[in-house]
Amino acid sequence: MKKYDLKTGFALLVLCGLMLSCSNSDEFEKTTELPLDSVVIDMLPNASFIKLSDEQKSFVKKNNDFSFNLYRAINESDNKKSNIISPISITYVLGMLNDGAKGATSQEITRALGFGENDKLSVNEFCKTLIEQASKADPAVTLQTANIVAANKLLTLETPYINDMKHYYDAEVASLDFHEASSVDYLNKWCNEKSGGMIPVIAEEIAPETILALMNATYFKATWKDKFDSGNTRDEVFTKEDGKNVVLPMMYRKAKAIYGSNDTFSILCLPYGSAYVWETYFLLPNVGKSVEDIIHNLNSDSWLQSSNFDEYIVDVKIPRFSTRSAFQLKDVISKLGISSIFDIDLADLSGISKDKKLYVNKIDQQAAIDVTEEGTKTSSVTIAKTNISSNLTSVQTADFHCDRPFVYLIREAGSGAIFFIGTFRGE
Repeated sequence: MKKYDLKTGFALLVLCGLMLSCSNSDEFEKTTELPLDSVVIDMLPNASFIKLSDEQKSFVKKNNDFSFNLYRAINESDNKKSNIISPISITYVLGMLNDGAKGATSQEITRALGFGENDKLSVNEFCKTLIEQASKADPAVTLQTANIVAANKLLTLETPYINDMKHYYDAEVASLDFHEASSVDYLNKWCNEKSGGMIPVIAEEIAPETILALMNATYFKATWKDKFDSGNTRDEVFTKEDGKNVVLPMMYRKAKAIYGSNDTFSILCLPYGSAYVWETYFLLPNVGKSVEDIIHNLNSDSWLQSSNFDEYIVDVKIPRFSTRSAFQLKDVISKLGISSIFDIDLADLSGISKDKKLYVNKIDQQAAIDVTEEGTKTSSVTIAKTNISSNLTSVQTADFHCDRPFVYLIREAGSGAIFFIGTFRGE
C-alpha cells in the first residue's frame, strides 16, 4: 500500500463501487428448447429521472466530456489492462477543492470540469443536486455518495468552507492527529464502510507532513430488471487483443432491449432496478476495430448520437468478471488543464485555510467492479416477463456477443451523467 507523503498538500482518495449484472451462453440456446416468450425479457427503460435546471443539463454534457477526456488520458498512460474509474467521484472532489480555490486555480478547475466561467455556487449546487437525488432515484438500486474532509488538528479550516462542505457535499469534517496511528485507522474504517467493504484499506500510514485529505466514496449496487439464470452460464472462448484465447464464464440472455450500431461499435443498453433510472451501456467494437478506437472517439455527442437506436430482440453474451483498479492521476489531471493546484507557488486554495500555503501533491483513485449473475440481496425487484405476440417477426433482431474486449458505462438516464466507465480486456 502506498504511503501518502504529502507536504502541505492534499490526498484525493476516491473510491467507487459495485455493479451486479448478468447474461449467458449460446450453448444454452442450442441445448434447451423453451418457448420464445420464456427467454425474452423486457429491458426497455421507463424511468423517473434526476431533475436538473437547464444550466445544470448543460453542465452534465460538458462534464461528460471531462469524463471521456479523463478516461482517454488514463488509457493512454495505462498498461492496457481491464480497468474501472468513477469520473463523477473525481468531479465531486475537485468541486470540493474548487470551493476553496481562487483566481486562476478556480478557473482551471471549472473549465476542465465543464462548468466554464461559472461561480462556485453553480458548481456546488450542481454537485449537491446529483448527490441528493441520485441516492433516491430508485429504491431498488443502492447509490451511496460519501465525502470527508479530514484535516490535521494543527490546521484551521475557514468557517465558510466548512459550512459549504456540509451543506453542498454532505461531507463529514474531521480533525485528526495525523501523527497518531488512530488517524490511519479512522480513514481506513471510513473507506471500508463507505465503499461497501470493497476497499477496506486506503493507506497503511500517512506521513506527518500531511495537512489535509479530501475523500469521496461512490458506491453502486443493483440488479437488472430481470435476474439472469446462473444455470445458463457456460465457459466460452474470449479473444484478447493480442489474439490469445482465454476461457471465461459467459452469461447469456435473449432480451428485448435498446440496441444500436455505427461504423466503430455496436451498443446495448440494459437498465437496472425497478424504475429504470440506472442503466449500463456496453460498447462492443466492430470486427476490425478495437476498444482504443472506441475510446479515442468518445465525446458527449458521438457516443449516443452516432448510433441508430431502436428496439431489438438481442442475443446477449457478457462475461462474468471482476476488475480492481488503482490510478495515480496527478499527471493525467494536469494534462486536462488543471495544473496550478500542484504548484506550491501557483496554487491558491486560501479559501480552505489561511494557516499554510496549500497545494495538491497527490490525486489517486481506487475502484472496483463485480459483474455476476446475482442480484442485490437487500433490494426488492419485480421481475416482469414479456410475452412476444405473433408480431414478433416484425421486431428487429441482433447478436451482441462480448467475446472480445469491450467498453462499458454506467449512467443515470434522466440527467445523462456518467458515474462509471470501464474496459474489460479478458483478465
